[in-house]
Amino acid sequence: MQNSNVVVAASSAVVNPQENLHIRVAFPIDKECIRKFVLKDNSKDIVIYHLYPLLSDWQGKSLPDEVNPRSHDEQALKSGVARRIETTLIESPEDFYLANRGATILAQDLKFTPPKNDHDKGFVELFVTDESLHGIADGATTDAVLGKVQRDIQTGAAQRESGDSVAADSLNRGRIHLEIILGLVSQERINAMVEGRNTSRQVTPWSMSDFKGAFDWISDILEVPSSPFRGKVGYEENAGKQITVLDILSLLTLFHPAYDEKRKAPTVAYSSKGRMDARLNDPKLLPGYKALAPLMQDILNLHDTIYAGFENAYKEARDGKAKLGKRQGIEQKLHNLPLTGIEVNYVIPSGLIFPLLASLRALIGYDKTGNAYWKSDAVRFFEKYGGELVATLIEQLEMLGGNPQTAGKKKPVYTALHDRARLLLSDEMNS
Repeated sequence: MQNSNVVVAASSAVVNPQENLHIRVAFPIDKECIRKFVLKDNSKDIVIYHLYPLLSDWQGKSLPDEVNPRSHDEQALKSGVARRIETTLIESPEDFYLANRGATILAQDLKFTPPKNDHDKGFVELFVTDESLHGIADGATTDAVLGKVQRDIQTGAAQRESGDSVAADSLNRGRIHLEIILGLVSQERINAMVEGRNTSRQVTPWSMSDFKGAFDWISDILEVPSSPFRGKVGYEENAGKQITVLDILSLLTLFHPAYDEKRKAPTVAYSSKGRMDARLNDPKLLPGYKALAPLMQDILNLHDTIYAGFENAYKEARDGKAKLGKRQGIEQKLHNLPLTGIEVNYVIPSGLIFPLLASLRALIGYDKTGNAYWKSDAVRFFEKYGGELVATLIEQLEMLGGNPQTAGKKKPVYTALHDRARLLLSDEMNS
């Protein structure tokens, strides 16, 4: 049977007032390809179905995947894992249920209508009413790739490695395994299940942090309609964005009040970006991050301002006698910065930008409520003193052999620049 047999309908009924969601997915299935198990679980039944519909009868991407920590947009379908799934679907669909685990789906209800005779198929109706509890919990990449292949076959875009077009009925030769779970309503248990299931290619810790809501306060600031950064930051794995929430946390770490203590410097922002989420999940550090919330957009803009202004500040620091492009790790290349779109002439390593940006932590104060504010306009401050700060940076850099990667990891580089910024601010405020 073809994809036309798959019915996806959205009801107008409001099952959950908060979610306002009611999705019904219906598809045919051979009667011998569905099994039901009822398990007693703390006096409540957990019902699990195992189904093996034809690849042509299950419509990919017909259910939400908010209960899954990974992103499954078009960009994510370009990954190596997704390409291998697509190859199996196209080249050997008959082996798909053997080579692929299929999908695990949490749902509100499932109804099975048996066939009227031995020659017909039965009919399954699947109901989803709450995106926070229901949807594809595991195997969402598989489901998304299947949806793509189904669309490509319909449009004639699907091709085998030989260059031949894929026949419209090719997906009739294979099946997909669907595990449907009903009755699981505990968010904590769902989180544990999802985390445990998503291990064939382990979910990154920061994707799980996003899944658990750790980044919500950040997205609430950056994704408002008025934000210039709206839609530019990826909060989960496979989001397909140049900038991820880990980048945002790295920049915020440069300004974290914990590093105002003597003999401390935020080198971790450069050296351990991949685990920034662990710092955010630290209850001792979280208040310091949230204190920076009023300045978050300013800090992101300031990063790009320093990046774009580095060329002129370097010329000023070197009296125009040295060419920036000859510095180790710096490449002359015209490109746009992903956060602001500013066009720059050079690729500047983070090992140089981060200590400069961190020096401007000297400009931050905290009000009686604990929220951060600028003692002096940071953009104006860098435009005025950028040459002096870059001169200090170059002095430190040359003592380290000129390697920007080393500079980004060394505490003396950060402390020298921070001390210089404090002195410049003090002189300015006392003049």
